[in-house]
Order: sequence, then C-alpha cells, then structure tokens
Amino acid sequence: HLDENVAKKEEEATFYSLDHSTELHLDENVAELSNLTRPPEWYSMARSIAPREVVLHVGPTNSGKTYKAIQALATAESGIYAGPLRLLAWEVYEKLNAMGVPCSLSTGQEEIIVEDARHIASTTERAEIGLEGRFDVAVIDEMQMVTDEMRGWAWTQALLGLPADIIHLC
Repeated sequence: HLDENVAKKEEEATFYSLDHSTELHLDENVAELSNLTRPPEWYSMARSIAPREVVLHVGPTNSGKTYKAIQALATAESGIYAGPLRLLAWEVYEKLNAMGVPCSLSTGQEEIIVEDARHIASTTERAEIGLEGRFDVAVIDEMQMVTDEMRGWAWTQALLGLPADIIHLC
C-alpha cells in the first residue's frame, strides 16, 4: 500500500512559492524529474557499467593514498580527477600534462580544454556526471567530504554517477 500512497502523492504534487501565497501545480514531467524516492534509477550510464570496481585507499595523512590513485589515473587511457579544491585540481592538471598525459581542467573559476585530452582534472562539483562516454579511471579525492552538509552532495553524485570502470576513493 506504500507504493499506492506514494503514487497518489505524486499525482497531487502541489508546491508553494516562497511567500506561501501562490499555489503552483506542476505537470507530471517536473514532478517526475524532482522525484528523489528512487535512487536506483539515477545515473543510468554509470549503473550500466558492469563490473564496476571501487578501490578504497585508506591510511594516515601523507601515506600516499592520493599519489597511488593519481598513478593509476596517469596510466589509464582516459580518466577524471575530482577533488575538493581548485588548487588540487590545478596540481593534478599540471602533473598529468608534465607527464605527457594530455589533461583538461574544469573548476568553478577556470576551464582549460587541452586538444585531444582524454583526462580531466576538476573540482568535485564540476565532475563530468552526465557524459555520453565513460572513463577508464576516476579518482575522487577527500571522500570523507561526503559527510559535509553543504558540499557532500557532490561526493555522493560523483561516487554514484561518474561513468568509470574503476573508481579510486581517497
């Protein structure tokens, strides 16, 4: 009966403007797009990858967790780095390009597209979730940020939605 109740509430979706004086009725498409009750239906591209490998790097500070993940990224045919700071994304961008691995940069402040690059260094919020293609390797740095009340959504989205065969969590 729970499914029937949810369906009934979806049909009756009524929202109010911020001042609560104007009632807004949304059509089925908007109600469906804003439905957060079925997470298994999100990120179909990432979910279609099977088998999908997740590598968890654990250890104390400065023990080489991110270093090892970046090494895996550098040797992959394609990949993405998603980190919490613009400067960390910039550092990975510079490091990969210095190693001869063409890498683009995508942060909230900068977008540098490198011709023929199959790697991207980005902030986690800018990670390429809705791509048509997929990556061989993804590195999600500072995964503990998933618990942050303001920014944790981006780490959840990256883990669930990055279309990568192998995801390294640091």
